Amino acid sequence: MKRTPLGILTLLAWAGAVAASAQVELTWQLAHHRTVLMEPVRATVTIANRTGQTLDLSPRGNARLAFDVEDQPSSPVAETGRPLLTQPVIIPAGAVRAVDVNLLDAYRLVKGQSYMLTPVLEFAGLRFFGRRLSLEIQPGLELARRDCGLPAAGDARTATLRLLNRDRSDRLFFRLDDSSTGYCLGVYDLGRVIRFFAPLLEQDAAGAFHVLHQTGPDRFAHSTFGTDGAPLGTTFYGATVGSIRLARNERGELAVQGGTPYVEDPEQPGVLLGPELPPAHPYRTTLGEPAAPARAAPEASAPRKPAAPKPQPSEKSHAGSESVSW
Repeated sequence: MKRTPLGILTLLAWAGAVAASAQVELTWQLAHHRTVLMEPVRATVTIANRTGQTLDLSPRGNARLAFDVEDQPSSPVAETGRPLLTQPVIIPAGAVRAVDVNLLDAYRLVKGQSYMLTPVLEFAGLRFFGRRLSLEIQPGLELARRDCGLPAAGDARTATLRLLNRDRSDRLFFRLDDSSTGYCLGVYDLGRVIRFFAPLLEQDAAGAFHVLHQTGPDRFAHSTFGTDGAPLGTTFYGATVGSIRLARNERGELAVQGGTPYVEDPEQPGVLLGPELPPAHPYRTTLGEPAAPARAAPEASAPRKPAAPKPQPSEKSHAGSESVSW
């Protein structure tokens, strides 16, 4: 029996891997490399099919897209049992498709730490890999918290506002948890936040949660969420820090006071127009130093009398008898 040298086996394995990688090409990117705990981890995977066959990524198809998720070296993260793809994807031979996925749905990313992610496509007994990327998950800095409802009644809710620095700016997140079951109902990115105004978090009589935070020097955002964690809408206001607030009426309803809402541009649907605010302090419209006021011409007056000579000090009788110090 002839034995094949180890070098030849290694060369054949390398050639097979090169051929396999040439058949299917995976390129992908994360929407954010840093996320808040329980925030959706969204990614886009681009698949180039050069196998000469159609790739069917449906549950009963001939191919499967997955991820190798590691929370430690050689420590895989368990799957949740839910499918990674929300709808079937068919890629004909020679075609390229971009697939959007949410890794939080399919994998148990429930700890604040770093993860390593690698996309894998399985087809015809082969595994095709994409590049390996890192993901950082943080709990975020808690700015506000509201505990509402009773656990015994099943309607207990815990709402929090969390701060995370991402993409070179501070971002505000709203998180809602079911205190009765311990499940997170949703985490939402509310956008940029400025630290001149402390974000407000309140619940109205109907159970909806209201968040008011500053997004610009004179711009504020009012966001509302239902008790199930679904977003109900966002309205932008123009105001100053000392004037805008959340006010509650006698029926327990919440409304924004002290601000002017943005309106939609009638000529450009979907574009909001902000109100014009007067300057906080009056200022001149000219540039540079103010001109010096012209001096008035001196009035003619009578000739002055010569000043009287100053009296000379009289010499003391004991002059020269005392020492002088400078």
